[in-house]
Amino acid sequence: MTNRIEILGKKIYNSQADIDEITLFISLLMPSTIDKVNKFFSPRQLIKRDRVLESLPTDKRQLSSYRTRLGTILEYAVSSHIDSLIYKKFNSNLRLTFVVANQYPDFFVRDQFLNPSIRIEMKAVDADSEEQSARFEVLSSLIQEEKDVVVLMGWQWFSDELDNGVKCEYPKIFSFVVVPAAELANERDESVRLRGGRVDPDQILVPKKGNPSELKKDEGNAGKILRLVHKTRRKEPFMLSQHIQRYLQFTDKFKKK
Repeated sequence: MTNRIEILGKKIYNSQADIDEITLFISLLMPSTIDKVNKFFSPRQLIKRDRVLESLPTDKRQLSSYRTRLGTILEYAVSSHIDSLIYKKFNSNLRLTFVVANQYPDFFVRDQFLNPSIRIEMKAVDADSEEQSARFEVLSSLIQEEKDVVVLMGWQWFSDELDNGVKCEYPKIFSFVVVPAAELANERDESVRLRGGRVDPDQILVPKKGNPSELKKDEGNAGKILRLVHKTRRKEPFMLSQHIQRYLQFTDKFKKK
């Protein structure tokens, strides 16, 4: 695996990697990264008393806010560990940086000249959320097909006990998938069209409830992470790309939680 990472990394900083190789490169970095987050970062910095003594928010707005906050912290931890791995293998030839503007994507992997070689959008999805509120809403027109990938991670609370007997819990990442952003956006857009909607360069339009012949601007439902592929296409997964098939395997793990 190490040799594959090094070979792919060299192709990336020499601008010779295609999107499949970029997707594989990030995928190969994820298992070690998640292991470190689950074993060290989360039990140390996201730990809390068990829910009897330290409850979670129950108000709908607060619940959504806490999930967003926790997801962002996990994304930060994962990105930091990915950069640590990249630095050990490639020094200044590659580095993972935050996109400082509040816009798509979340991260760049930059080459030795600080040119973005990879653009990463990262989403952490709470397994306990009935609505799985994380969304992929970026318009297809904003995606760079040969550079952009989406990293999806599923997390849930894990109950534990300290050596002194104190019961506690902290979040653990239980699954991930890396998908070319263009493929994920294409599936989402196709789902919109199959439901009677329309995709424009600057907006996604969906049928109005109760009046499907009239379209309105999508309010976020089209981009719900676990519902991006239309049900009719889910029934024939062999017709989908390998990347989308892996995405569906990722979503299936939530049904078992």
